[in-house]
Amino acid sequence: MKKENKKQKKQFKLHLSSLKKSAKIKNKSTGDQQFRIKKMKNQSDEKSKSFENTLQNLKKQRQKKLTTRLITLILLFSFAILVVVYFISSLSKVDIVSVSGTKEVADQEVIDVSQIKSGDDFWGVFFERKEISKKVFSELPQVKAVEINFSGLNDYTIKIEEHQTVAYLAENNRYFNILENGKIVNESRKISIGNPPIFKNFKENEALNTIIVQYQLLNENIQNSISEIEYTPSDIDDHLIRLYMNDGNEVIASIPSFAEKMVYYPDMVKKIGDQKGTFNIEVGAYFSPFEYSEEKNGAEKEEEKTTNNENSAELNLEEETQ
Repeated sequence: MKKENKKQKKQFKLHLSSLKKSAKIKNKSTGDQQFRIKKMKNQSDEKSKSFENTLQNLKKQRQKKLTTRLITLILLFSFAILVVVYFISSLSKVDIVSVSGTKEVADQEVIDVSQIKSGDDFWGVFFERKEISKKVFSELPQVKAVEINFSGLNDYTIKIEEHQTVAYLAENNRYFNILENGKIVNESRKISIGNPPIFKNFKENEALNTIIVQYQLLNENIQNSISEIEYTPSDIDDHLIRLYMNDGNEVIASIPSFAEKMVYYPDMVKKIGDQKGTFNIEVGAYFSPFEYSEEKNGAEKEEEKTTNNENSAELNLEEETQ
């Protein structure tokens, strides 16, 4: 009996332990299943949140694109309106046309030649600036350079650079500007202006161009001492000229050697003292004093001045420089 009881107890313990093991296994499997379910729920929640975020981002991007397009359309439309208003308004028309840099040429003459006037299309003038400048340059010989610039919202300034007037051509009691480039201006005046000398019998040719170059080689003091230069070609010398000086003397010279020999003029004057006469520096250097005679013409007396070649004196130019 005792053995059977022990055996039953042992079997019961074994059965109980097996039950505990099965319970543990069951509990473990239940926990694993709950963990998987929880994990799946978390994954599902994350997916749903990610989808919602994606939708929100797409909505924001779409809204941003729509806003950008709307702003672009508004700006384009506003710009188009401004352009239309600008071209309708007076701002697109030329208001004031002014001229700067002129001394000899009249401002109105420049404006008339350019044909720019108030009310003209502003941008039309802008794109034709080169053609207008060429026209002013070609029609006005005194103009050396032309530049057309903005001067305000809708104003233009025509900037002029002039050729320098180096002399005046005297003809029939009228005076014509002789420019540094050898051109003679067609417009005349009753009197000469400033210190430039008076030229006589010159035309637009090689002789005029050469005398301009020679004259500009002289220093300012000698230039200011010359009153008139007369072109007097002869059979022997096609470049012969006669100068009438402000001190009362006269000078005969040849254009090609004019500047070279006129350098000695102040020293030659000192050498002859108070005498007045003609200096011939065409070949060498000679001085001939004037002879004066008085002739009666009605109630008036006229004084005639002639050169006495018999009393001519040779001057040594090399000595004058020592």
